[in-house]
Amino acid sequence: MDRTERLWLVTLIAIAVAFNALTLAPLVPWQRWLVLSRPNVDRRVEIEIADYAFRLPSEGIEVKAGEFVEFVATSRDVTYGLGAFREDGTMVFQMQVLPGYENRLVWRFDTPGVYDIRSTEYSGPRHSDMFVDDAIRVLP
Repeated sequence: MDRTERLWLVTLIAIAVAFNALTLAPLVPWQRWLVLSRPNVDRRVEIEIADYAFRLPSEGIEVKAGEFVEFVATSRDVTYGLGAFREDGTMVFQMQVLPGYENRLVWRFDTPGVYDIRSTEYSGPRHSDMFVDDAIRVLP
């Protein structure tokens, strides 16, 4: 490796390290609570996924804006994705749901409204049917 190649390699590594340090730093407002604390969970929601269907709590999912919600998802058969989406179709969060594990995600909804749940991982021929309208209601 000649001098120019070494210089480029060192430059690229420095950029990668700086980018990761900046985006994971507690100085970035949206990372502060993630990096520095383990929030107390206000509500736990269990979701089971099997045979291309979401099995949500019978009472539905209703939370208050600003509270921390722990989503615990399990799969009985294959890997699925679990995503929450706003009314305009933009994604709020998503998680991979591996079979045989309790897959966990803690989220705080800041905006009241209703959110849909969709599969975000292609899991087979009925993947496109995995959609629940207005599955999460966030109250003020």
